[in-house]
Amino acid sequence: MAGQTPLQRQLAEGRAPTKATPLDALDLARSWFNQGRRLDIQALARGLGVSRVTLHRWVGTREQLIVEVLWTSTERALTRLWDDVERSSLRTSRTAEVLSLWASDVIAHPGIRQMQAEEAELIARLLTQDASEFQRRLVEKVADFLADDFATGRLTIDLTADELAYATVRLVESFVHTPAITGGAPDPDRNRRVLRALLR
Repeated sequence: MAGQTPLQRQLAEGRAPTKATPLDALDLARSWFNQGRRLDIQALARGLGVSRVTLHRWVGTREQLIVEVLWTSTERALTRLWDDVERSSLRTSRTAEVLSLWASDVIAHPGIRQMQAEEAELIARLLTQDASEFQRRLVEKVADFLADDFATGRLTIDLTADELAYATVRLVESFVHTPAITGGAPDPDRNRRVLRALLR
């Protein structure tokens, strides 16, 4: 696909050469993010033993790299949580439960906490704007979850999965990214209550 970075192409192709690769850059960036370290392109390049120019060619801008770090972590977490919830005997919306658990994890995550403390506007913009690649992927993932809820009768709202997915993601964002939106503290408990009331 035109416009893809080398990292995005390697994620799609799954190649694993022996030298440092775009996937190695992603792995190192995710490790730093999980530790609550700032994702600095120059420092990451040194850690990989490549030049800053090479790293930029691999991953694009710092913002593009942050989006890929956030999305790979999010996708893995949501898939794991869905599998966990699916094994339970839950009769209500699995989507509500998964997103409640995920939001609590996000709020407590060291990398998210670091970015909300130091770059709150940046992380909110990267994750919540309509043009955000992260938000597009998240809405699609949530739409898949909601489609399962509809198909199994756990959800009966008179909306399509796509329509409800966008509204649901916006709702969760408002409780997770509260520091950038209102200056207040995130509220996972309120998020859980509202999601359960909406998705029934």
